[in-house]
Amino acid sequence: MPSVTLRSIELSDVVYTHKWHSDPELYQTLVGPYRHVSLEVEQAWIGDRVANSNEEVNRMICLEGQEAPIGLISVREIDWMARKAHLTGIFIGDAQHRGKGYGYQALCQMMQFCFETLELNRIWTHILDDNQASIHIFEKCGYEIEGHLRQHTYKDGQFRDVVLVGLLAEDYVSNQ
Repeated sequence: MPSVTLRSIELSDVVYTHKWHSDPELYQTLVGPYRHVSLEVEQAWIGDRVANSNEEVNRMICLEGQEAPIGLISVREIDWMARKAHLTGIFIGDAQHRGKGYGYQALCQMMQFCFETLELNRIWTHILDDNQASIHIFEKCGYEIEGHLRQHTYKDGQFRDVVLVGLLAEDYVSNQ
């Protein structure tokens, strides 16, 4: 299996992100609701992601040796005082690359960056409670289930439960 690398988002990546954000199937496993966005809105969104910010880190997931991305991983809401951040997004955009361990590899690399380079103390995220594949990946990386948020999101005409998972720097270090 090829390994993945993470690289910065570029304005030209709008071709990929617009396609992914327009895929209702992808959103079945994500906490956020699906809504089609125009190319103009997507260009503005990616422009914001490309801009230098102390509050977020966004990386494209690429197969090693390739520039074309297969997915996206983001850590946002970085709180430098509390040394914590919200892993708001990780997904493999193209269906042909899902289920091959690329998301796990990307998560491991992002954790290394957050804990070793940014020196954060805590990373947390929300996962739909029926997304067992994602819950498994995060647990494999050392995250612990910290809570169950009842009817925390609204998707496809119904309220859905969400699992809160988190990882502390001390647990990351002890798992290395």
